[in-house]
Amino acid sequence: MLKKALSILICVAMVCSCAFVCAYAKTSEEVDTHLQFGKDGKFRIMQISDMQDYFPMKSITKKVIKKALDTYPVDLIVLTGDNIASSTLVKPYAALAINEFMSIYEKYGIPVVMVYGNHDDENTTADKAFQLSVYEKYKCFIGCAGEDFGESNLGTYYVPIYSSTDKNKMVNNIWMIDSGTYNDENDLGGYGCVTKKQIEWYKSTSEKLERENGGKIPSLMFQHIVIPEIWDALDEHDEQVDGSVGHNGKFYTLPEGAEGTLGETPCPPNYTNGQFDAILERGDVMAMFFGHDHVNSYKFNYKGVDLVNTTGVGFRSYNSIEEGVRLITLNENEPDSYETELVTYFDLFDKNDEAAYNLFMSDSDTVDDSEHFSYFIKYVFALIKSFFNF
Repeated sequence: MLKKALSILICVAMVCSCAFVCAYAKTSEEVDTHLQFGKDGKFRIMQISDMQDYFPMKSITKKVIKKALDTYPVDLIVLTGDNIASSTLVKPYAALAINEFMSIYEKYGIPVVMVYGNHDDENTTADKAFQLSVYEKYKCFIGCAGEDFGESNLGTYYVPIYSSTDKNKMVNNIWMIDSGTYNDENDLGGYGCVTKKQIEWYKSTSEKLERENGGKIPSLMFQHIVIPEIWDALDEHDEQVDGSVGHNGKFYTLPEGAEGTLGETPCPPNYTNGQFDAILERGDVMAMFFGHDHVNSYKFNYKGVDLVNTTGVGFRSYNSIEEGVRLITLNENEPDSYETELVTYFDLFDKNDEAAYNLFMSDSDTVDDSEHFSYFIKYVFALIKSFFNF
């Protein structure tokens, strides 16, 4: 019966995938959406990164996402890549994997934008264009392909946010940047880097928005892979110190005044095309938000721009005790500032709740794989105790 059900699901997905007309030629200006601040003058964003799962998605990941959305009503969901795992090899399977989370957001009726990560774009026949056609079948999805930078950088666009009282007055802006997959431009190897064409588009579009709105628009920028300037932004040490990570024979820590943790060595590209220099030149980006490095949760300022990394939310890949989502709040009355906080699993679920604690441990790699089964048994017994109230 199980095999038959799966066969039916896959057949349905294949039929649906044939019906997906790839409307990925839309640019930022052509997307039919109009985001506005609420009557309270606030606009709330939830960044969800690195679900990195397939079909069926782990139930605990779904549980975290739903609990976060129930607890923190938001105006926009931003997915910052590795939305599906690289093991989603064929188009029907990738469509089913995307449906696992997009059906949740569709039910909540919250607008969604996304960028791709490296795991969305490797070991799969479901290329970015196909994946975008899947996203576009959901009413809640308001992202687009953006300008034509080629398949490798599909999904670079901007999302304006307008005044609560004037639907034509742009107050803030969100840049969505595809940071690529792997480096195929030179012999340096490593991860991909934002291209020169994308950077020129950002600069010219930023200038255009400034002309049209009578001034620079304070913006947030989201992409999957952290910028290579992270090595200049972190504090460098010759020897290992508390809280440091190693890289090329040196050791690095978060700078003084930073918030969060540096749980792993950052994985930026090995080269730069000048993205951060362009951001400094334009002066409209308040903060850059990244995913990719699953157990890094830092926020600190570098040359006037906040660099913010958000931990992963998925339990299929490696994770930490800070597994969760990030909340970001914009204020219409103070458009050149924002507030943010990381909301972890144990912010959402009481650590003293036996069921919640044991469920986390049964699926998290914060403990050895050999311990997962024993924690799962404890989780089941906790549920039984709760059900029978003893």
